Amino acid sequence: MRSIHFLVMTEVFSCFLLFHLILPVAGIASPELTGGDYQATGTLHVDGSPVGMEIALDGRVAGQVPESGVLIIDNITVGEHAVTGSFPGYASQEMWVNVPDGLPVEIRIDLSRKLMGSLDISSSPPNVQIYVDDLYKGITPAVVEVEAGSHVVLLRLSGFQDWSTQTDVAGGETTVLSGTLVPVSKTPVSSASGGPSVLVTMLLIVAGVMVAYGQIRRR
Repeated sequence: MRSIHFLVMTEVFSCFLLFHLILPVAGIASPELTGGDYQATGTLHVDGSPVGMEIALDGRVAGQVPESGVLIIDNITVGEHAVTGSFPGYASQEMWVNVPDGLPVEIRIDLSRKLMGSLDISSSPPNVQIYVDDLYKGITPAVVEVEAGSHVVLLRLSGFQDWSTQTDVAGGETTVLSGTLVPVSKTPVSSASGGPSVLVTMLLIVAGVMVAYGQIRRR
């Protein structure tokens, strides 16, 4: 009887060690056994170029690609995520990745430089303000570097009507623009040779009224 009792106690102690010490450490036990909420997470390795590229995960900045060329992002919730790479002077790139539980997943993002062109802008009269897509770019004449595509150019000078146009710029090419500004029209002023001025006319009327009033009083 003592041997049977000893065996039963040994089995109970072994089960206690298995479920409360060994399995939780090994990460095998269920959330109910380990206590507390369990959330599956994974790791993402972003192999990217250029170095210094900013990586955003689901719209939030997760880091920058280091000199090694690989950014490691830990503790990512298992499932699909949007990964975006961006860097000044380069076109941004977005991709979707499915992060598994436990195992790291690797992706590569290579950004391409934006195609650039230029605008060679002159005006008549010269020295007018230049705005490209509502951004101030200097005084005419000037050469302005812009991204390839469609742009709105506005020329502005005090005392003149604004001049604007929409133009397309090709990558690696220069588009020439020349705008002529028209002076703002002013209300013409009557000249003395054209007849009596308004002030003179009013003075004559007042004088006539006073003369007439004086004659009436004499009667």
